[in-house]
Amino acid sequence: MPSGPVRQRSSRACIACRQRKRKCDGKLPCNTCTGYGYDCHYNSTQGVHANRKRSLAPEDVSSPQAPKAARVSSESQGPEQNAASTPSGILDSNKSRYVGRYSCVAFPLSVGLELQATKPPRLHSFAYHTGIRKEPGSSSRFQLAGRISWNTIRSQLDFFFTMIHPIFGFLDKDHLYERCEKHWYGQPQSPAFEAIISGLAALTSLFNGSLGQEEEMWLTLHAKETLEDPVVGRFPYIDQVAAWILRTIYIRATTRPHVAWICSCTMMHLVEATGLHQAPQFVMLATSRGVEGSTQEMSDIVKRTAWVAHCLHVVIAYEYGRSVMDLGFATQESLPFSTREGDFTPQLCSLVQAIPLSSKATDPAVTIQELSCALRDLTETSVNHDFLLLVRADLTFSVYRRLRLLKPNLRQSLLDEVISTGMSALPAARTLTSQNQPWWNVISTVFQFVCVLLVIDTHSSVANLSEAMDALEVIVDHLNTHLANEALTTARDLVRASLDKRRKGIEILERIAGTTHDAVADSEILQLQDLEFSGPFSYLQRSSDMEYLLDMDFFN
Repeated sequence: MPSGPVRQRSSRACIACRQRKRKCDGKLPCNTCTGYGYDCHYNSTQGVHANRKRSLAPEDVSSPQAPKAARVSSESQGPEQNAASTPSGILDSNKSRYVGRYSCVAFPLSVGLELQATKPPRLHSFAYHTGIRKEPGSSSRFQLAGRISWNTIRSQLDFFFTMIHPIFGFLDKDHLYERCEKHWYGQPQSPAFEAIISGLAALTSLFNGSLGQEEEMWLTLHAKETLEDPVVGRFPYIDQVAAWILRTIYIRATTRPHVAWICSCTMMHLVEATGLHQAPQFVMLATSRGVEGSTQEMSDIVKRTAWVAHCLHVVIAYEYGRSVMDLGFATQESLPFSTREGDFTPQLCSLVQAIPLSSKATDPAVTIQELSCALRDLTETSVNHDFLLLVRADLTFSVYRRLRLLKPNLRQSLLDEVISTGMSALPAARTLTSQNQPWWNVISTVFQFVCVLLVIDTHSSVANLSEAMDALEVIVDHLNTHLANEALTTARDLVRASLDKRRKGIEILERIAGTTHDAVADSEILQLQDLEFSGPFSYLQRSSDMEYLLDMDFFN
């Protein structure tokens, strides 16, 4: 017998722990559900399977009856589980085109294989339309090398891999440099690769201002025209996914939320079209001889490209309140935490994995439990980059906004976690602003935090409101843009509205109590009003310009 304590494993787990992948002790209720307040219940068939498993002795496994038992166990799983273990899509590696096995494009190939044809049909869109019109030709041109020098692009690459790549790490640095040199010295790579470099240079210029707005805009439009070219769009490839990731980041940091969401959806459609969203065991390769088998393990760059696209899309859609394209990333292996210094991409993935993309529960109580669990998981997720601190706060506020609609009176412990996460984001926003890093959430996170504090409306939230407003003022003074000033003016008016609400409540209580104001009381009220514009309410010192509010260009 081994010395020391032996690890005990529970023979069953409740449904709540199974869904959240938490450790369960098998009791009713279990310790996990008791601690989190979940509804603890078990599947009625778990006890039968557990007893059957315990009754199998080691000699039974090697007996002649073992294959029959295994066959019975496999049959008892049902057609749904057996179907889930088979490849669900076909990938044409020559064209990087992925389709589901139930697709009309894959059906002729499947028919040919079932009929044991000597030459099955290729993976092709046979008879997809009448063919009475020709497809438009390409209008894309290789213009980047003739417009911007290699030395300029090389400096942009250096800045990108230092400032942006640590968070969105999906490009192979050495391979990219090698392809760039070929592209600039007489060996053009591909239109999609030119779109990658154009988007990278434009995004880098946004952060360091090295190229100027006019050149930056030309790079952005050149990448867009190249990606939307009729010929380039016919053959989806991983280079297009990479180019759309860069374009989505730039769009999110510079324009309206609807445009950013549409851009991220296009990016995710390309992820699906290239099959990057599928685990290797669920993809089959189509060749001239038909289906040969499962693909090999995805490379690290391919996996990172898919995960970065997924995380970027979820952050944009979840914050904006639009639908999320769920391509099944929850069933895939997540990115392992890197040992390389300065690689924060796995931390971004861990934040996104903490939130439920879409709840299939019909019971609001279950949805509330899922969101409450997600909020706790977010606050417990450790991140080591200022931008990710803001992303964590953004996702926390997004979960809170959903929770308060389902349950207006949340527990104080949840509210404290929301406030704590927001407070940890304030120094990060100040730091990024001082470093002139124009991440979109250097101001949006702080503004949303002010709104969250006002709507929570507790002593704790009001006590932290002054620090949040101070941070917002510092950021706005540094940026000095229309959108920044607009946000500050709106925040001040919301604070004034909260103050007026409190005054009306006090007046009502005074009338009920029968309190009368004398001259001394009136003077005290005047002194109190003077103090409102100093100390914790100093952010109200500047007068609110309501005409300025009327001229706002509100985003849709």
